Amino acid sequence: MRRLPIAIAVMVLIAAPVGAWAGPSLVGPSGLVTIPTAEVLGMTEWNAGISELWIEDGENVSVVYANVGLMPRMEVGASREDFEAGEAETLVNAKLGLIRNVPGEVSLAVGMVDVTDQVDRTAYAVLSHTLGAGLMMRRGKVTSPQLHVGIGGGRFDGLFGGVSATLDGRMQVMAEYDGDDVNLAAIWPVAMNLTGTVAVLNGLDDLGVGLALSSPW
Repeated sequence: MRRLPIAIAVMVLIAAPVGAWAGPSLVGPSGLVTIPTAEVLGMTEWNAGISELWIEDGENVSVVYANVGLMPRMEVGASREDFEAGEAETLVNAKLGLIRNVPGEVSLAVGMVDVTDQVDRTAYAVLSHTLGAGLMMRRGKVTSPQLHVGIGGGRFDGLFGGVSATLDGRMQVMAEYDGDDVNLAAIWPVAMNLTGTVAVLNGLDDLGVGLALSSPW
C-alpha cells in the first residue's frame, strides 16, 4: 500500500486527457485494464476475447474469457487463465449492479472474481462516477470522463481505482491502481464490434495486449 499516494497522483494528473468504458478488462470482467468498474452488461449483452500478458518475472499469462448479461443488472462470465510457469485455471466471475449509472450520479456494483476459489477468490464493491459531459481539447474532444473507486480483498488487496475517457469519439484511454501497481491502456476499434487493447502493467514494467468482440453481432 506504500505506492498508493503515488498512484493516486498519477491518476489525477492524467484525468484530464483520460473515461467511460463498459467493455471487458484484459482479465475478463467488465472494467478498465484489470480492475472492475460499476458498469454491468445488460440482459443478453455479451462479450468475449483473448489477452496476452507478458510479465517481467516470467509469470506470463494467456487469458480467454466470455461474459454475458443474464439479468438487467447481473453479469456472469468465465476466464481461462493459462500461466506459462504453471497450470491453467478456469475462473467463474459475477457482478451485480445495485445502482444504475445516470449522468452526473454515482453507480454502484458488487461482485466476485474466481467464485469457486481456483486461484484467489476476490470479493469487491466499486463505485463509478461520470465527471462531466466532456472537455474540448486542442486536437479533438475528451468525452465521458469517469472516476472509479473500489475496495476488495484477494487480488485487489484493499483500495483500487482508476480514471477513463474517450478521445475524439474513438479511442478509449484509462489508468488504474490495482491495489499494488499502476496500469495504463488504450483501446480502439479494429472492426465492427471488435476492439484491440495495448497496455503497460505493473508500474510500466510489463506489457499486455488483447482483442475483444462484443454484442450486438
